[in-house]
Amino acid sequence: MLPKSYVVFKWAVYAAATLLLCALQSLVLNHIQIFRFTPFLYPVLPAMVAMFEGARPGAVFGFVFGLLCDLLLPAPFRGFFVLIFPVAAAASAGVAERLLSRGLLCGLIVSALAMFLTACLRLVVQILSGGQYLGLMAEIALGEAVLTLPAAALALPLYRAIFKRCAADY
Repeated sequence: MLPKSYVVFKWAVYAAATLLLCALQSLVLNHIQIFRFTPFLYPVLPAMVAMFEGARPGAVFGFVFGLLCDLLLPAPFRGFFVLIFPVAAAASAGVAERLLSRGLLCGLIVSALAMFLTACLRLVVQILSGGQYLGLMAEIALGEAVLTLPAAALALPLYRAIFKRCAADY
């Protein structure tokens, strides 16, 4: 069993890295627009953490990060991010633990999976509210995913460094 101070330190470092990546989203990526689409890094972050840390810690991280995103970001409904981020994190951990080794390819696949799950929930919400903009929502989801995957490649080395450093300590 790990000492409590180690666990607190590790998750504080993950939180600081996530805050840095959220600042990147807010200050840089939100101002990039290619063919009317903007990268959307937020769903990728819990997926990346879960890829390294596993399903249960990743889902808890996804829940807490989703709660913060629900408080700070616009969403189709309150609780949207709290609902989807833990699911995306658990699915990503499953991919990393059972199908692929942790690396760039796995990181891109779990990022695409997180973007896909987020898009699916958005489409379900759209269908439940009348479904008149399904084509537009699907187009936005695809455009966001294409632009977000290169940005996800920036998050991977940061989270990998934290994981490796903390794993080397214990």
